[in-house]
Amino acid sequence: MLITLEQIGQRLRWARESRQITQETAGAALGLQRSAISLMESGQRQVSTLELTHLADLYGRPVEWFVSPNSPVEQEDPVVALFRAEPGLQSEVVQKQARRCLHLLREGASLRRLTGGRAAVSLPRYELPSPRSVGQAIAQGQLVAEQERRRLDLGQAPVKLPETLAHQNIWTAALPLPDEISGLFLSSPDFGMAILANRTQAPVRRRFSFAHEHGHALMDRDEPATVTSAHNAKTRTEQRANAFAAAFLMPEEGVRDFLHNLGKGRGSRREEAAVDAVTEEGIQGQLRSPARSQNVTYADVALLAWHFEVSYTAAVWRLRGLNLVSQEQAQTLLDHTEEANRYLRTVKAFSDVEDSEDKAHWDHELDWQILSLALEAWWRGEISQGRLLEVGRLLDIDDETILDLAD
Repeated sequence: MLITLEQIGQRLRWARESRQITQETAGAALGLQRSAISLMESGQRQVSTLELTHLADLYGRPVEWFVSPNSPVEQEDPVVALFRAEPGLQSEVVQKQARRCLHLLREGASLRRLTGGRAAVSLPRYELPSPRSVGQAIAQGQLVAEQERRRLDLGQAPVKLPETLAHQNIWTAALPLPDEISGLFLSSPDFGMAILANRTQAPVRRRFSFAHEHGHALMDRDEPATVTSAHNAKTRTEQRANAFAAAFLMPEEGVRDFLHNLGKGRGSRREEAAVDAVTEEGIQGQLRSPARSQNVTYADVALLAWHFEVSYTAAVWRLRGLNLVSQEQAQTLLDHTEEANRYLRTVKAFSDVEDSEDKAHWDHELDWQILSLALEAWWRGEISQGRLLEVGRLLDIDDETILDLAD
């Protein structure tokens, strides 16, 4: 069944209004009068392929959405779904920030298409059965993390999270959220997928939140919006995403290798064996470590946490999950959290190495991406000066500054 001019016009009007763009602005972008846009939206004027392409870019939607009769006209706003899913997001300030972020995401998707970037998310979907127990949830999350690290060829080293997510065309940003909310995951045909973390959290916790929401993107992306909060922390899908984050950020072999380099994690007594070069007879012996030399201390865990850029608490629980410490040892380590953090601050003070994913990087990552795309589109002649200035204002950049950058 072919789509009618009236249906195309309805979609054009709905898309324009959802972006809060006036008919005058849309007409100016195409070099047309406002009346021409009005006629298109009422189905009284044919829309050329070139005009539809420009309008699709302006409205942040794929051309196929306007011309396919099977495309739903009423697509739920991810932010509306978000507010419905989490009562804690009723603050007017939070809603304003979330809507600004959504506007940025749509603008970025439109600019990405104009500059030839890929709009589609390039990560797999893991179809998993709903976990029936905590153990099954943890096992599923760890398995997916191991498979993802292999797919991305990450080895055993700490993962560069911003680059890893960006290479899969997942938008990332940090927003000021209520204390009980650590992160959000959004999915929409308008912009693809986005992961938002709580800006008020410490950088290492925010990093864990990004990895956690990455797990949702891989395993739970059917909903337009999901919230990770204290209210749903005990659900199986949240526990699975936590297990994914821990294993993705702290791979098992990487953790074991780090402890081995500290002279830990091998057991107090182990068997050693070799072969005689002359007789080819076996040589066997037992190696015993000095008393208490294999005990993992809070200082060891603090260094492990620093190496993988996670919190001290997350590192303790990862060691417990790998059975590298007992439940009693884990509790003792957790009791020394304050000492561990003080030790870590001292170590950092003597180090010349800065945190690779500091607060400023995450807070402005999305803004930098949008600015870069807008300047690239301007240099290629894909957008007008008016639209460049509009993007600058959206990013709180004054007109003079963005024109200086463009020149």
